[in-house]
Amino acid sequence: MKRKIGLLATARKKGSTPSAAIDLYISPLFVKSVQYAQENYDDFYFYSAKEGLLTKDQYIEPYNISIKNLSTLAKREWAIKVVSELEKHVRPSQCKIYIHGGWVYREYLQPALERAGYQFDVPLEGFSIGKQLKWYDEQQKIKNK
Repeated sequence: MKRKIGLLATARKKGSTPSAAIDLYISPLFVKSVQYAQENYDDFYFYSAKEGLLTKDQYIEPYNISIKNLSTLAKREWAIKVVSELEKHVRPSQCKIYIHGGWVYREYLQPALERAGYQFDVPLEGFSIGKQLKWYDEQQKIKNK
């Protein structure tokens, strides 16, 4: 059976000191996505405009870079870098990827994943941030029943 791997967006809201990636980002949506990933995926990674792919314990400095400010070419190169780094951890034949994050990142990430042979799903596709927060809360309620 293929492993379920979460690929989670990082967040604009961060702590002020260098930290492990899982602790640096502090937005409510990020925290809820991590909690969901911990309970539902075999493993998970983060993607960030500055760092590319991040492991949970990867130590990083706070930064202020958004993918929105990158050129189209830089966005494509970023996506190729993320997928290349992901391949070091898990091969396409071993897993299915579950992408959590907005279209601004996925627009470039999804085609790169496809070209590399990864199967993926976007559980919250088309959801506003408010609907995403509500969805995570509902999943938690279902889990706690």
